[in-house]
Amino acid sequence: MSVYDYSAYDASGRRVKGRVEASDVVAVEAQLRTLGLWLLKATPASFVSNRGRAGSRLRRVPRRELVGFFVEMSLLLRAGITLPHALRRLSDDLKDDKLGPAVTVLRDQVATGTPLHTAMEDMPKIFPQQVAALAEAGEAGGKLAETFENLAAYYQWLDQLMADVRQAMVYPLFVLAATVALVLSLFTFIVPRFAELLGGLSIQMPLLTRIVMGISFEMVGHWILCVAVPIALIAALKTVAKFEASRRWRDAAILRAPIFGHLAGMFAFSRFAQNLGMLYRSGIPLLRGLEICRGLVGNAVVTAALDDVRQRVAEGSPLSVALAKHAIFPPGLVTMISAGEASGKLDFALQSVSTYYNQIIPRRIKLVFSVFDPAIMLTLIGMVGVVALAVVMPLLQLWQAR
Repeated sequence: MSVYDYSAYDASGRRVKGRVEASDVVAVEAQLRTLGLWLLKATPASFVSNRGRAGSRLRRVPRRELVGFFVEMSLLLRAGITLPHALRRLSDDLKDDKLGPAVTVLRDQVATGTPLHTAMEDMPKIFPQQVAALAEAGEAGGKLAETFENLAAYYQWLDQLMADVRQAMVYPLFVLAATVALVLSLFTFIVPRFAELLGGLSIQMPLLTRIVMGISFEMVGHWILCVAVPIALIAALKTVAKFEASRRWRDAAILRAPIFGHLAGMFAFSRFAQNLGMLYRSGIPLLRGLEICRGLVGNAVVTAALDDVRQRVAEGSPLSVALAKHAIFPPGLVTMISAGEASGKLDFALQSVSTYYNQIIPRRIKLVFSVFDPAIMLTLIGMVGVVALAVVMPLLQLWQAR
């Protein structure tokens, strides 16, 4: 088989270009005729690529573009348009978007007979594992339109969840940035000026004043270290986080955190229920769904627990019983899944768990940051007060000496 670059006309007289795999030019023309295209020109491609090479060069795209792609594919397929024609139309409509090259690759791969899910698997940066798995189930069951509709709903949910988090973090991050800027200005500009003034006084400096001035001198005299050390620490943490053991230790520490731990667990359980419910509802077997979900929860501790859950389910244990073996899963989640298994509506139970977390997470975020904001403000007031006291105490000593 060879790879040919072709130029052709569609039924409306519009000129289209693409690349197909065929034995010769006659086979290229035959393939294009099945797609409703009339061949104008076909030449051997300048290179013969292995499947997936084109997709490996593509970069991630914004989530909103994926939502639009899934919505349009669902509408086109529901309207009776075949998959190759739908991809060809969208490749023209999205050619100026970041997603355009990926849709073009899908169009070319599907035109050569490659299944859609296989073409998606070659572009993991754009189409994650659960997208390819859902596409495979949709192709097998003849429900691609419903699959794209479910994917659009899932990505809209994910986008809304991230939007809630960003919105809740705007004010705390602004206050935190202002606090850092004020502290830096205090110790690099204000305190050194007072240190020059107090240095000319023949009095014994209080301990607090000496500590504050010492910090200020270190920050001014070794500012390069003050900048380099945090950067090096962040880089080291990122390097260490590549190891499985360190990720599990980090995520376990996050889950045990007094304020943010419960919220982090909610995020992991929400992703687990949302993804497993969507996969199971689309016809993907439970074991395969658990295998896919292990990489989607975003927490190494929960991932390790899901590995054991999958093993127990493979041995014949009900999902709820396997989940109950791990204290990390909340009793409410286990109870709802157990009820779903008993009634034969596991997908509905998982959706109910996801809906519960979707409703409670935004409220919990607001509650967490309602505590976080005053804490930052109190810290800021305390630091300003300490610096002011360190400056005033020597002046009071001098006043009393007179």
